[in-house]
Amino acid sequence: MLAFDHLVVFSKSIEKEVQDFTNQYDLIFSKGGNHEPWGTYNHVAFMSNNSYIEWLGINDSNKAKASDNPLIQHAAFANDQNHEGPIQFALRTQQMDNLIHHYQKNGVSYKGPFPGSRKKPDGTTLSWRMLFPEYEAGQNVKPFLIEWEKEGNHPPNQDMVNSVPFTAIQIGVSSINQEVEAFTNIYKLPEPEFSQNDYGQTIAEWPLENGDLQLVKGNHLNARFGHMIYSS
Repeated sequence: MLAFDHLVVFSKSIEKEVQDFTNQYDLIFSKGGNHEPWGTYNHVAFMSNNSYIEWLGINDSNKAKASDNPLIQHAAFANDQNHEGPIQFALRTQQMDNLIHHYQKNGVSYKGPFPGSRKKPDGTTLSWRMLFPEYEAGQNVKPFLIEWEKEGNHPPNQDMVNSVPFTAIQIGVSSINQEVEAFTNIYKLPEPEFSQNDYGQTIAEWPLENGDLQLVKGNHLNARFGHMIYSS
């Protein structure tokens, strides 16, 4: 089963954004590191059920704009559009090669896998792979898939993990029926459960390993961590 891995929040000043958000909710965060080939850097806040929030910033706009990595392209697009807040999220898998085979067999357009790495503050290197089903930045976001090398992205000690768990991620889409069909095919998901929210809108929902994935008509990306909601 897929798991929610992390929420990606873009900001032109991640230092201020991190301070404001973590102060508001009394969270612990840590400096992540630099992604030198991409011209980006990050800070992170780890949550209790093997998930985290990543604040992604650009420190070399030329490198970011030249990158062929769709996430970095999305960050560069957000930077140009002055759009700050949640822009993407990752679903964690241990079967990326099987998904690639599924995409090739079923004609699903994708990019990658892209290798990634960064130097952690303790001097060690964190490595991973990312796979991107194709989508247009800012339109009907499709989460990317991430596969971590070794133990994955964990803090050096448990004191850095916040007690708040990830609970749900909600994507606003232009067409529920169309996107349900796309998500079930792209992510090999079963049929979702359907319900109505307080506004009478249809919600399609799938269980993840550590929370829920929801689609609803709209143009937003909202992540819920316990009592907190991070909204685009």
